[in-house]
Amino acid sequence: MSIIELLNPTTEAHNIFNAMDVDIYQAVVDAKKAQEGLAVLGASNNDTPVEPVPTHNEALQAALLLQKYTKDLNDPFACKLEMMLGLFGQRVHTKEMQGMKDSKLTLYILPS
Repeated sequence: MSIIELLNPTTEAHNIFNAMDVDIYQAVVDAKKAQEGLAVLGASNNDTPVEPVPTHNEALQAALLLQKYTKDLNDPFACKLEMMLGLFGQRVHTKEMQGMKDSKLTLYILPS
């Protein structure tokens, strides 16, 4: 067996240059159907535990930890990451504030 046959088995060989728009469309439709099928199977299968989404506080703590780490690095990527983490923190705070409900101060004052 040659190296070309080993790296490109005939079962996986595709000629993408001869693909028509209809072929590409059908591939996308098939992929969406497969994803929907997996979603349905995942919803009906209760054997696998679902991992809870991190809270706002946990996400902010992780962002602050990464900001502390990147603070002393002298790298353009680290600087960009530090800026993005700051923006992430602002968005999390904004989203959390938008989810709050108005309340009246009189609800918290106990009668004497």
